Amino acid sequence: MILVATMWKIKQSLMNHFPSDPRKGQIGSIELNLWLAQMSGVSVMRLRQNSSDIKIFIFLYTALITILVTFVYTACEFYDLALNWYDLNILTQNSCISLTHLAGLAKIINALYKLKDIQKVLEKLKYGLRTYAISKEQRQTFLDGELENKLLLTVYVAIVATTGLLGMFVLFLNPVKMAGKTFPYRAVVPSWVPFPLQLLYMSLSVLVFAMQIVAIDYLNINLLNQLRYQLNILNLAFDKLSFEEEQEKSRASDSPIFGKHSRRLNAIIEHHCLLKEVCQDIESIFSVSILLQFFTSLIIFAMTGFQATVQSDASNEAILIYFYCGCICCELFLYCCFGNAVTEQSKTLPIRSFNSSWYDYDGRYRKSLLVFLTNAQQPFVFTAGSFMDLSLPSFLGILSKSYSYIALLRQLYGR
Repeated sequence: MILVATMWKIKQSLMNHFPSDPRKGQIGSIELNLWLAQMSGVSVMRLRQNSSDIKIFIFLYTALITILVTFVYTACEFYDLALNWYDLNILTQNSCISLTHLAGLAKIINALYKLKDIQKVLEKLKYGLRTYAISKEQRQTFLDGELENKLLLTVYVAIVATTGLLGMFVLFLNPVKMAGKTFPYRAVVPSWVPFPLQLLYMSLSVLVFAMQIVAIDYLNINLLNQLRYQLNILNLAFDKLSFEEEQEKSRASDSPIFGKHSRRLNAIIEHHCLLKEVCQDIESIFSVSILLQFFTSLIIFAMTGFQATVQSDASNEAILIYFYCGCICCELFLYCCFGNAVTEQSKTLPIRSFNSSWYDYDGRYRKSLLVFLTNAQQPFVFTAGSFMDLSLPSFLGILSKSYSYIALLRQLYGR
């Protein structure tokens, strides 16, 4: 009962503070996502409406976080990596978190560089909602998806934040053993910085950087989900068309149906073309950064798996490694799961359109439907740098290859 009550409160809070309204093109999950990005120090001011005073404060805040956390702390980690490259145990400990931060830094830079393109994608999605989500069922489908999106982001943040806070607890519990010497706090902070400040800087940097990565990752996943919802809205448009045709039949109208249904089909085709543009835009914005994420995830899985085998099962370090590996697995799974979901959703379009009693319509309608069927035959596919699809088989393939690398590292370590 307590869990149900808590989830209800979270649901109501998300709906009240970040409302969604398809009639206005308002996407609350995107607003929540961008708010998280700003709170963690990623400057996405172009994508949010703020007053001039708030913009100045956000600019100074994000600049400070970006310099101290995103760049300086990453440099401290790589300096430690350069000092200890010869020790396999230390190398794998450092590489786990350093590669994560390197991939995160690349994704943040990519998102900031292509912020204008992301803004155009959001404008297209909002236009699609305002223009084509016209029925009650279509709007409810979008609102249900928005609730799913917000709750999923909340759970993702909770998982990563729990891991970061657990790391902070272990760090302050064993500061001498952990600070700069053990995963995930292997970094060389200047010695002139007081030790308590070093502890605070390390713990906050790892936690804040994790939130930045979550915000950027989920922005991509959120856009995939928005595309999936609008594909479902397209399917519902064909259902509505079939329902209206059945109503026409019940009125004993035996003549071919002209006019209104052809305009509805033209609107569906326009919507589909808009979504194809959105798909291509998302692919061009995030494809390369996702490839880097997949490559580093393969190495990180191998490194963390190796660390889990060499650490004592009861040690704090081993517990942190298990939590961290779970976060990386969750990150990669979300990409592959929702990329796969968009592809599968797009494959349903030709089936739903062909089942729409097209044989009862006039020749103009049938020609337009043929154009749609031709375009819809090609599913929406997202890739990691055109190297592999975002799909569940790709996720399983990365896990399989990681296991092979773990075995290799174990052999090297045992010599």
